[in-house]
Amino acid sequence: MAERTLNTKLCIRSDNGENWKAANPILLNGELGLEEDTRRVKIGDGKTPWVDLNYFFTIGISKQELIDYIYPINFVVVTVGDTNPGEILGGVWRETKVIAITEMRYWVRVE
Repeated sequence: MAERTLNTKLCIRSDNGENWKAANPILLNGELGLEEDTRRVKIGDGKTPWVDLNYFFTIGISKQELIDYIYPINFVVVTVGDTNPGEILGGVWRETKVIAITEMRYWVRVE
């Protein structure tokens, strides 16, 4: 079986329970929604409003701790364009290499 590497970005949509209920959004299929005050997570199906989705699991860590777990110090991210991953993920990222032909940029998390 052939392998294919995809460069992706993980963004976890989050808010407190009261705001989730008030907005009652429809999460994209597979999109995670974190209820910050209870640390419970729902996963969207692209058609069901927030209040009608079941909670999928509860995490015992904060959003930032989850991001720190997924993107630890010295983790490398490849981007196209000059957006620093820290603007989206948090943490301090330093650009380490630029390939001018493809505009791909390599970032390493340093803090």
